[in-house]
Amino acid sequence: MSTQQNQPKPSLNGVKIKTRKRVNKANAKFEPEVFRDSIFEIISDVPGTDLEKISSKLDSAGGSLDYRLYGETFFELLVAGGLIAPGGIIEYDDEYGELQFSLFKLCDDNDPLPGAKIWVNLILRLTRRYKYLEKIFSETSKGILEYVNRYSEANNNKLASGYGLLIAEGLMTADSIKVLQKDHLVKDGLSLHFLTMFMKAYLTRLNVNSLFNALYKARADHLVDFFPPNKRTDEYFIRHFESEDMHSIINYRIATQENAARNVILNDIVQLINNNEESEPPIAEIIKVSRRAMTQNNLSENETVVLIWDAIIGNIKWGMRSEVIEQQALSEVKEYADAFTPFTSSPKSEMALLKHIQLYCYEDAKLMRLFSQIVRILYTEDVLSHDAIVFWATKGALPQGKSTFLKQMEKFIAYLDSIEEEDSDESDDE
Repeated sequence: MSTQQNQPKPSLNGVKIKTRKRVNKANAKFEPEVFRDSIFEIISDVPGTDLEKISSKLDSAGGSLDYRLYGETFFELLVAGGLIAPGGIIEYDDEYGELQFSLFKLCDDNDPLPGAKIWVNLILRLTRRYKYLEKIFSETSKGILEYVNRYSEANNNKLASGYGLLIAEGLMTADSIKVLQKDHLVKDGLSLHFLTMFMKAYLTRLNVNSLFNALYKARADHLVDFFPPNKRTDEYFIRHFESEDMHSIINYRIATQENAARNVILNDIVQLINNNEESEPPIAEIIKVSRRAMTQNNLSENETVVLIWDAIIGNIKWGMRSEVIEQQALSEVKEYADAFTPFTSSPKSEMALLKHIQLYCYEDAKLMRLFSQIVRILYTEDVLSHDAIVFWATKGALPQGKSTFLKQMEKFIAYLDSIEEEDSDESDDE
């Protein structure tokens, strides 16, 4: 054992020990009012309308002011022009009043977007210099949103516009929007109004797909959750966004619902195929599931028949060799041909299936050379008619791979033409 274990550590008498910087910071007082006053003093000699000079002053002030410690206070000032006290009360400075370049001050009550754009540029300059402010501002934004029931309608419109532009610029995530799903904000329609103004601002910069992608990442893409409980219907959803002239939101929702229905049908058919233990394919069950889906989702034959194709062909576990792939594709089409027949009862649905197969083979290189053989099988099995195939060849083919597929089909089209001529000759003889 060491004999020095209990010996006291040496010390230097009369020597001042310098405290480490991080210890000083930990012991420093948190004085948001002092920070607020410092911001006013820094820009006191700059006219309130000279945003270029204000931006430069704030940019350089980070060297003397602790933006990291007072980031939350800073964002409150930049948004509301004062400190936001518990309960959503905005406390302005007794001497200087309201910050002239805050979001609430810069924006016009009737048209907040122009002022919000200027404000976002100010935030952009700050966060470029002090990158850590992005995270601080994003977190603080949630607390500010909690009090939308305390702000005026004009200020809420300004806040929604500013947030919409900030998130579109990537300066803030959409996580804060979930705060609006709190019951007391939803029931009075405040959440819906704020969300609507927010989306309008966002859509001035980016498209509707980008908007829903941002909301999805924040798990806030289920817009109905922002509607008052007694108004969460498709009818009210459409009526609300029509009144706001936001048809892109309605169209996106309809497309999403259709895609969800499509995935359910595909999954149901794939499960029927994979769980089938009989020697024969489950044709009757596929038809039953497809008809039920048509009724429940208001689908047409055209839409349903291509889904059946995608489910059946998309479920094939392809081999590696070309001859194996050919045998798999053609035998599967022949085996499941009767599943298509009830859904090609009109020329329109026949053409929908034929065009879809053309596109499917064009996009999947391994099937491209099999197009004509697939069409022959579907003709033989009475899924596609003579007239539909001839019309496709003369007028209906899609541009994708058109010349290649028409070349493949030359002999078969000639065969169909010869049958038509024979039928015509027999009619004349009669």
